[in-house]
Amino acid sequence: MASYKQTEYEVLRQRCAALAQQGWKQVAIAQALGLTQGWVSRTLTKYRQQGQDALAWRKPAGATARLTKEQLTQLVEELNKGAEYHGFPGQIWTRPRVNQVIKRLFGWYATAGQL
Repeated sequence: MASYKQTEYEVLRQRCAALAQQGWKQVAIAQALGLTQGWVSRTLTKYRQQGQDALAWRKPAGATARLTKEQLTQLVEELNKGAEYHGFPGQIWTRPRVNQVIKRLFGWYATAGQL
């Protein structure tokens, strides 16, 4: 199977749909584009369900934030006061220190990708 950049897959999805409209079979499309038949099948299914919009590249959404905009503003204000203000030695913020501040302010721990 060929290796492509994420942004190149939009062009591949468009080409996949075009070939299918020309009557190509999924196996032939997969071989021609250097992709798996499963990828071609999923692409064509989405295309049939959603139309042209299904072919567009979208940046992955990522995890949803657990803090509201107001809480994020409050957290930034607190972090700007400095680590020593919050009882930590030195002025360096680390993930465990930020988690402690979040727990004090909002009552829970954040994990990577949740802020």
